[in-house]
Amino acid sequence: MSSEPRPRGPAPSNVDLAVEGIRDAIVSGRLRPGERIKEIPLAEGLGFSRAPVRDALRLLERDGLVMLVPNRGAIVPELRAVDVLEVYALRASLGTLALHKLMLEPEPLALGPLERELTRLVRAGERQRADDAIEADLAYQAAVIAAAGLPRVAGEFGRLTWQVRMFLGALNIGLLDSLPRVVGEVQALHEAIAAHDAEAAGRLWQEKFERWIADLIGRLDEEFDHELWLALTRGAGELARRD
Repeated sequence: MSSEPRPRGPAPSNVDLAVEGIRDAIVSGRLRPGERIKEIPLAEGLGFSRAPVRDALRLLERDGLVMLVPNRGAIVPELRAVDVLEVYALRASLGTLALHKLMLEPEPLALGPLERELTRLVRAGERQRADDAIEADLAYQAAVIAAAGLPRVAGEFGRLTWQVRMFLGALNIGLLDSLPRVVGEVQALHEAIAAHDAEAAGRLWQEKFERWIADLIGRLDEEFDHELWLALTRGAGELARRD
């Protein structure tokens, strides 16, 4: 089954079901980086013909969860530090754009969706439920993006979220030791958003992503390229000030 509940609506097609099945296997870590996805056993396991599986693989390639390689077929991408950095830099930048839009709104912000996800996160922290905390953290980020009312930003952010889930599943990330930090990050960010403090919200968002990317790359036994991170997320001006 999918990692997220399916919204109500028309019955899913075989392609939709194949996408969900393959995607869940990837983000849960059952299909590992570098592993070939064999169409015939997969189709047989799902009870479909190969056609919906092929279509599903093409859709998953668009989302960055699958590589289609000539003469080899579909492969789960290998994890490289530069790929993880790129995904998190894109998410950080899209979030900064959404926060800027939110801070421009003259009316009081509708904080209900954000507060619900923050409450979920706090409860997960109190109960020491790391998986629930990850879901609540990702949901809070998505709620920030949705609140900005920028559909293209929301669509791209959602696609990148699946790649984040793939990273977490492949690296078997556990949050128990980091739960207080994660909860505190989101609480501070929420306070800045509620106060309409654009500068603090943008800074806290960037710092949150920077800590995550450093942790993930550390698990790959590669060095975190901080200069590249700054270049991708804050621009040449920040690098010039550091020099």
